[in-house]
Amino acid sequence: MTSRIAGAALVAALVACDASPRDIASRPAAPTAVGTGQFEDPEGRPITISQLPVRRIVSTMQTATEWLVLLDVADRIVARTDFDRQPQLAALPSIGGGLDPSPEAIAALTPDVIIGWRSGGSVRLQRALEPFDIPVISLETTDTADLLRNLALLGTLVGREQRADSLARVLRGELAAARASCDHGKPPASAMLVLWSDPPMTAGSGTWMHELLGLACLRNAFGDLVAPWPTISMEAISARQPEWIITSTGDRAGQRLAEFRGRSGWRDLDAVRAGRIIEVPGDLFARAGPTLAEAVREIVRGVRRGPVSSRP
Repeated sequence: MTSRIAGAALVAALVACDASPRDIASRPAAPTAVGTGQFEDPEGRPITISQLPVRRIVSTMQTATEWLVLLDVADRIVARTDFDRQPQLAALPSIGGGLDPSPEAIAALTPDVIIGWRSGGSVRLQRALEPFDIPVISLETTDTADLLRNLALLGTLVGREQRADSLARVLRGELAAARASCDHGKPPASAMLVLWSDPPMTAGSGTWMHELLGLACLRNAFGDLVAPWPTISMEAISARQPEWIITSTGDRAGQRLAEFRGRSGWRDLDAVRAGRIIEVPGDLFARAGPTLAEAVREIVRGVRRGPVSSRP
């Protein structure tokens, strides 16, 4: 049925982490970096960028690219991926999907730094670029603390620390407002995030998606699972009977509901029978970056609209 949200790019972002996040609005500001010019490579090892701020950037990570645009340094980005749709980047050459770009093509762009996922693809890219002496840094995004830390690191990388602090304050405010709008005297409805349907994959505790549901006034039906991105059985889903199913938007309205109703196991869930399906655009649902607050609002709107089958 559905593929993983936003394809393989999302899978690369789902990196294990055992953090126990709390309300993002109550967190102190994230530190800018471990040290001046100190970052991490795709294998999590310290890496030093000796000349800051950098002037030429290749970003294979869509959320990093979104932050860079908001940090007012779009003019320093020298390539885009097929998933980067900002008008400021439209004229740039594309390196494809971003997971396995051509090292030679990137080297020809002479970037000062490459920003990538904490993934095997970035590790291979780093090794391939060793002869060109182009550093590859990675940004891990498991929970919202990582999200804010990444923003601060990018601010340091491009010399826009104050702007990064300002963007962080705005995002915290938006998320705090969403959380404050919840009826805290009423038990939240349970919801399941469907990242992949066969076999079913969802979000457990310690993830930004788990926090996303809490900010949208919902309870993660699988929030007791320690694994961040667990694969689960249909039997487990049936036993928990989430009141809402949240997934990515299909090619047309109602497509996901029709797909769920056409599959064994899924069709027997109360939420599927009742049409309690919320489709979130993939660019919102799959990205832990500046659009997180809009993803929260999209889920809230879906709950308020009610079941798909009852809509005109």
